[in-house]
Order: sequence, then structure tokens, then C-alpha cells
Amino acid sequence: MKKLVICDDDILFAENLKRDILDLLPEVVKTIDIFVPDGESDFFDAVDMTEPAIVLMDIRLGERNGINLAEEIKTAQPDAQIIFISGYDDYYLDVYEVEHIYFLRKPIERDKLEQAIRRAATRLSEIRKQHFLLSGKGETVKIPLARILYFEKEKRKIHIRTDSGAYSIYGRFPDIEEQLDGRFQRCHNSYIVNIEQVQRMADKKFFFIGERVVPISRTYYQEAKRVFLRYVGQNMD
Repeated sequence: MKKLVICDDDILFAENLKRDILDLLPEVVKTIDIFVPDGESDFFDAVDMTEPAIVLMDIRLGERNGINLAEEIKTAQPDAQIIFISGYDDYYLDVYEVEHIYFLRKPIERDKLEQAIRRAATRLSEIRKQHFLLSGKGETVKIPLARILYFEKEKRKIHIRTDSGAYSIYGRFPDIEEQLDGRFQRCHNSYIVNIEQVQRMADKKFFFIGERVVPISRTYYQEAKRVFLRYVGQNMD
């Protein structure tokens, strides 16, 4: 499920567009924010961009230039997926000044709208598969999954150990696991490990570079052992 933002100076158009999107793609879109510039409102005060979002951006925003605002959004949130919309062909070439994934002409055709949002959602999913997104304090940090050694739960906190340092967040393992792929394996109530980073397995423990050791509990031992041996076997072919 993805967050979506509509930026348009016509509130009626934006509300109708929101209804169309929710009707077409209820399984894809998590939330939809609408930003209508009024000369005083700042986009980043009005819209939370701590997570990557799909942004439908009208090129003409009253006195503002939507292309310039899209550039500001990409600077603050590089993974945001911009879909430009316009009723004027004059701006068609100008949109290439900013990285975007689609251009829609008004009046927007429903099949084109669906195609554009699905393409943007797919791109966001591809980005998510490559990184663990750590959001908080008004910013998002992307941690490459390949560099994560393991996740360690300590009461309400989860520590993310990487090959170059550590991060801590408040959270739950089920929410963490939604961002992970098949290389990550639960081996203990308090640990999820990256099998690709495990140096060896012995004495019901996983050993990592830098002498880090993670215990394997009896509950998870057989499955953790099976996944590790499968990984070792694949890499010996």
C-alpha cells in the first residue's frame, strides 16, 4: 500500500481525482493527501514526506511552478515518484527537467491514470526491496538490505546492526518483516538475521564478521539451520 499526494490549484479537480483513484486502486493506495497552494502554505509543512510517495503534480499551480516544486520534492525525498499532469501542451518538454515516471494530460483518462499509478507503485516496491527504510524525526534513512547483519529486539526498541554501525528504532518485528526479503530469517524471539552475512553456524549460534554472535533458540533452530544450509549449498555450486 502506497501513500499518494495530489498537488493542484483546483480543489474540485483534486477531490474528483482522489475519488477516481480510490475507486480504481483501493488495493494499491494507502492514503491520499491533497495540497492546494494558496500563496502562503508551504508544501513540506502541509504534507508529511518522511516516506516515499507517489506525487501527482499539476505543472501550473496558480502563481507557483509545479516543475520547481517537484524538483524540491525530489531533493528532499529522492525516491518520490512524480507524475506530472497538465491541460497545456506548452509544458510537455519542460517536465524533462525533473525526473518523473509519467505525464498525464487533462482531462485524464481513467485507464491512463491507473497505468501511471501502477507503474509508480511498482517502482516504489522495487526500491523498497533494495533498502530498509528507517523513518523518524522528519527524515527517512535508506539502509541497503545487503549491509544489514541482523535485527535485535530489546523491549520496545529494535536495534539494526549493519557492517558499518547501528541504528535503533521503536517498533515490532511483524512490521519490520514486511520490508524484508528471503535472505532474512527469524532465529530467536529477539533476532532476525541476514543469512547472507552469516560467516558460520555452530553451537546453536550464528557468527558474523567482527566477532558478533547471535543465539538460535530451540523454537527456530530447525528452520534456521535448513535455510542456512540451503544458502551455503547455493553458493557452493
